[in-house]
Amino acid sequence: MRKRGIIAALALTVLTLTTSAQNAVNIASLRKDAAAGNVKAQVALANRLLSGKGVQTNYQEAAEWFAKAANKGNLEAMFNLAFCHEKGYGVPKSMTEAVKWYTKAADKGNLQALNSLGHCYEEGAEEFDRNYAKAAECYRKAADKGYAPAQFNLGSCYYQMKGVDLNYKEAIKWWEKAAAQGNSAALYNLGYCYLRGEGVDKDDTKAFDYFRRLADSGDPRSQFEVGKMYAQGIGVDQDGMKAMSYFIKSAEKGYSPAQLAVGRYYDNGVYVDQDYEEAARWYLKAAQQGNAEAQYNIGNMFFHGMGMAQDYDEAFKWMEKAALQGNASAQTGVGICYYYGYGVKRNKNTGREWINKAAVMGDSYAKDVLKTLK
Repeated sequence: MRKRGIIAALALTVLTLTTSAQNAVNIASLRKDAAAGNVKAQVALANRLLSGKGVQTNYQEAAEWFAKAANKGNLEAMFNLAFCHEKGYGVPKSMTEAVKWYTKAADKGNLQALNSLGHCYEEGAEEFDRNYAKAAECYRKAADKGYAPAQFNLGSCYYQMKGVDLNYKEAIKWWEKAAAQGNSAALYNLGYCYLRGEGVDKDDTKAFDYFRRLADSGDPRSQFEVGKMYAQGIGVDQDGMKAMSYFIKSAEKGYSPAQLAVGRYYDNGVYVDQDYEEAARWYLKAAQQGNAEAQYNIGNMFFHGMGMAQDYDEAFKWMEKAALQGNASAQTGVGICYYYGYGVKRNKNTGREWINKAAVMGDSYAKDVLKTLK
């Protein structure tokens, strides 16, 4: 068995060395052809340098080769050079230069460039004024030719009143076109609109169908929405176990609202056996991503020693993070920590101030605590 393992390891090493040597030969050949003025080689080499595929990433050299090919009229190079200028890859970041090259590519019929041009006008920059009307115009030109990302963006312009009049029905129309091509953002927004009744008659069943289509393709936001709809019986028969299943799928992909939901279920013993240790594990994952409620919850578990050893220092650390984001329960917790000296140097005045903040925000527990302070 050991010999087989050694042979397999040696074979893998030989394969890796062979692949590396072949990559070196390919890059050397591309460099030779690119230097000789072969435009296709210039673009291929630039793409490899930009992505780091088979060669060490070098944004500056990539941009230089894109520029050479772009100046010879190569459409792909024009688009990629614009992208480099937009992001500041290998060249000074310049929206003006990005727009120049996106425009050249768009004028040659590149729909992706036309959509990116719209994005530049929508975002603007220090040296480049935002222009929603031009953004919508670019999106429309690409959308009319069937480019799904532009159809989604044009729908968003109508939804957000950017460069066009507010019109939910037009937003829906363009999102449906994009969704028909599988655009995930459009599918999600359509689900949201049917759930809220924006631009369409409210239809929970249709909303569920849109979210589930996207959820079953692995989208964590939609998995979370489907979980909520199963949990509350919206658009589908209530099913707690299916809700938990979708929440876990979403949580495992790192979506913090789902991680919080899974933590709550384990914390309260809903649809699963109560398990404070597992609740704390999921709360911590969401808390580390900045989720304020999860930060408070993990802080509270540290404070009471639920699912972990009691640790006032950790309790204060996490509750303070949540309190600074405006979480009223956490503000009360921070106030109590200061007032009694749990995990922080005792300071009654600071403690009272934090509890007052929470009370002003309507936290009933904070109001009760204030009555007990001397």
